[in-house]
Amino acid sequence: MGKTAGIIRGMRILPLAVAALLATSACVERIDYHGFTPSQEAIASVDVGSDTRATVIEKLGRPSMGGITGTDSLYYVSYAVRNYGAFPPKEIDRTVLALDFDAGGIVRNVELFGLEDGNVVSLSRRVTDNGLRDNTLMRQILGSIGRFNAADFIGSD
Repeated sequence: MGKTAGIIRGMRILPLAVAALLATSACVERIDYHGFTPSQEAIASVDVGSDTRATVIEKLGRPSMGGITGTDSLYYVSYAVRNYGAFPPKEIDRTVLALDFDAGGIVRNVELFGLEDGNVVSLSRRVTDNGLRDNTLMRQILGSIGRFNAADFIGSD
């Protein structure tokens, strides 16, 4: 009888142990890496004033993006995001290498930015006002009393 009671007790504990294991496994930290930024040695090999766009791409590899402004630029971007359980993702590292070229296609400037150099950009949300001021359905119905014209319902001769 003692052996059977121990097995039954173990069967009660097993679902609790499995549930606890599943609950804690969701809280594992995961770090995702995105993008590409060249090494410091590769960045140091770029000669300002003599390298061209083609030689920079040959030395550093394909960039993440090209310039979207009037100037000719190349950008290498990498970042890391930490995901932890049900919490929202948090960016923990960012590196941006920006290379500017002059009108002749020669490297003019090389800049390296980190997460601490970033600025928060507030985006404005433009929404059209619908004219309702926190009105519930009942308030709208009751507010319509007195605006009815009886001739619209009965008909006029």
